[in-house]
Amino acid sequence: MKTFNLSWGDRPIQLETEGTRTFLRLGAALRVEVTDASLAQLDQLAQVAADLADVRRDRIRAAQVADEVAAEDGYRFVGVPYQRDRAAA
Repeated sequence: MKTFNLSWGDRPIQLETEGTRTFLRLGAALRVEVTDASLAQLDQLAQVAADLADVRRDRIRAAQVADEVAAEDGYRFVGVPYQRDRAAA
């Protein structure tokens, strides 16, 4: 099995159909055929998506708590964006 990483940010996630085939479109770069997916697979996909949303919500809450604690202590952090493993232009 091959593994690859894909980041699509806030690009659309939608269903596409071509004739009798159905695809799940993730952003502009990835399309997964789901024509023959079983109900169990589709339910599992929905559960994984719900779990990912929960993880993201937890990260947002944790960051907000850290910001609130810092504000109560009189600190303010201003982050500077950077790129990992590449030279910034």
